Amino acid sequence: MTLIEEMKALGADTEDALGRFMGNEGLYERMLKKLPKVIEETPVMSFAKSGDYETATSNAHALKGVTGNLSLTPLYSNYTTIVDLYRMGKPDEATALLGETMELQQRFVEAIAKYI
Repeated sequence: MTLIEEMKALGADTEDALGRFMGNEGLYERMLKKLPKVIEETPVMSFAKSGDYETATSNAHALKGVTGNLSLTPLYSNYTTIVDLYRMGKPDEATALLGETMELQQRFVEAIAKYI
């Protein structure tokens, strides 16, 4: 299985992503391989747990953008909802969804790590 096939199996809209990357699979894969470091450098859960919802929202928004550009649909959808919940003043609901998202995100990171 290729990296792109693994992303598709996890729910990524790889056709949409490849359209965005003008069909350049190599470029898409290079961008995917940068995701683990971006995630590491943009923590959300630690800020949510400490009650710093402003930073949690900002970091979730950043990850929403990255996952959206890569068409990692399940992560993008969850981060969109998380950002919305924080902005609506519902931090408990946002953090609960964030916990689920961390598990899903880890599956994406593990799949990508096999190709780095």
